[in-house]
Amino acid sequence: MSEYARLSPPPLTRTQSLSAGAIAVVAAASRFLAVARSPWDWDEMLFCLAMRGYDVAQHHPHPPGFPLFIALAKVVRLVLLDDFRSLQGVSVIAGMLLFPAVLMLGRELGLRAETAMAGAALCAFFPNVWFFGGTAFSDVPSIVLATFAAALLLRGRREPRAFLAGALVLAAAAAIRPQNLLIGLVPGIAATLRNSRKHVALAAFGGAAILGVAFGAAAAATGGLAPFMNAVRDHGDYIARTDSFRSPLRPALWRLFDDFFIRNYQSPLLGWITTIFVAAALVAAARRRDRRIGMLVLTFAPFAVLAWLMLDRFSISRFSIGYCPLFALLAAYGIETLARGRAAAQAVVAAALTVAFIVYTWPALAVVRREDSPPVRAVRAARSIGAPHQLYVAHSMSPFAEYFLRRTPYIRVAGERALLLGDPPARRPWLLTELSSTSPRELTFRRARGHLWNIARRHFFDVALAPVAALPEFVSGWYPPERLGVDEWRWTAGRAVTNLPAASGDTILALDFDIPDHLRPPVITFTLNGTIIDSFRPTTGHTRKEYGVTGAAANVLEIAVDPTYNSAREKTGDDDREVGILVRELSWGPAS
Repeated sequence: MSEYARLSPPPLTRTQSLSAGAIAVVAAASRFLAVARSPWDWDEMLFCLAMRGYDVAQHHPHPPGFPLFIALAKVVRLVLLDDFRSLQGVSVIAGMLLFPAVLMLGRELGLRAETAMAGAALCAFFPNVWFFGGTAFSDVPSIVLATFAAALLLRGRREPRAFLAGALVLAAAAAIRPQNLLIGLVPGIAATLRNSRKHVALAAFGGAAILGVAFGAAAAATGGLAPFMNAVRDHGDYIARTDSFRSPLRPALWRLFDDFFIRNYQSPLLGWITTIFVAAALVAAARRRDRRIGMLVLTFAPFAVLAWLMLDRFSISRFSIGYCPLFALLAAYGIETLARGRAAAQAVVAAALTVAFIVYTWPALAVVRREDSPPVRAVRAARSIGAPHQLYVAHSMSPFAEYFLRRTPYIRVAGERALLLGDPPARRPWLLTELSSTSPRELTFRRARGHLWNIARRHFFDVALAPVAALPEFVSGWYPPERLGVDEWRWTAGRAVTNLPAASGDTILALDFDIPDHLRPPVITFTLNGTIIDSFRPTTGHTRKEYGVTGAAANVLEIAVDPTYNSAREKTGDDDREVGILVRELSWGPAS
């Protein structure tokens, strides 16, 4: 048998072709059932803002910029004429191609046609894949391109043209999400070893050209390479500090293993059933030394491990889409193993599991399809509130406000416990905020949890638009408030006294502030109701502190800064005020 024949999957029979075609049509049509009525999450709004004005430095969108995703959406916008619908359209079209992509990958791996079809059907109807395929996120387009790239590169072991196509598609996938290069790494190496230097050079040049054009355009739209790279670097540092295994707030990796690799199906029962099939596949493949499964694991394991090490543990439902073909094909192989090769039994079990996922996901899709999201409803209600009704917007809601409230004046604050730093407006102020830790307010826009609580990111289920009931009293030691755009801040002198609103029981006090000279930081002391709660010397120019305290009927916060700073004295400016710290956010409210 020739090398070409050995690597080529056998052609589908007429029955298999009809079955694959029917499933592909059903899977493609089902994508429209997941089309959300409106945007719901933070990143969706950043993508919408990028459609209006691309600038990675402003997180429009967030780094590294997803240039191909935005470019494709702008093409679709020529037809749909709406930012959100255009982004969503790219995701829906990609979702329609997911079944063919995973089927092709399974076939190129050498899996049986029935197994490849079962894995592709499972992958298409995993709850997170189906749900996010109807949103304005880039995850589904990203994994579809990466899966096609992996399949083409595997085919490229015998066909130079497929090798070149695989390299170009992989570059396109990386132009949406650079981590996709990890998915093409092992298939790319396998194909490279079987191709001539000429074809390898062409593939490398073509892939580099696509990435150069995509990210070069992203940098140019951002204002140049320097601001683009600074934004990427800062975002990488943030992920390392906040989301990665290096974060002190993140649980140990072994505690997150089941979240990333066992409970990533969003249904506890169906997740464990699927895991049993995955485990059966891995055991059987190890016993048989099945190189097909070895190649499958090596294709997606680098991305999966990266997600486990680095990505936000609160967004596993979405990030696990990046390696869902691995588990779908493993589960299908496990079903084949337990069915002992009997095609009818394998088809029945795979179909039953797929239908179970469909039944589980359906109610969640109905909710997002028929009603606007809580943030969108709240922002629409907030349009009627502006000067003289001053509107304050919590940080988590700021992308929604930036996009939908372009003509409504507002000030950005920390969150649901925020206290106003400026002078009280003439009429009562209103706060637009997500509710994640405190009780519902006067006007709360809610979304039923149900299965959505497991499938979507657990944010923006409750959004409030409520009058600010209590205001702080800046008694002494505070300079007048200052404002630039939507941001407001206030300097303290060496000692500042503030009366905080009445509170009872467990209460959170938080301050976000800058110091004027981080090279010679002062000693800062916070005292609440006569008791020192902290005294420290900051190690950076910007600091956030949060304390769990016990509230009282009357609460006095004292801030002491020693020494103070005078820019005129230090010859760094002409401001002769003695300043302590620049308070950007002050929060005070119940712990839950």
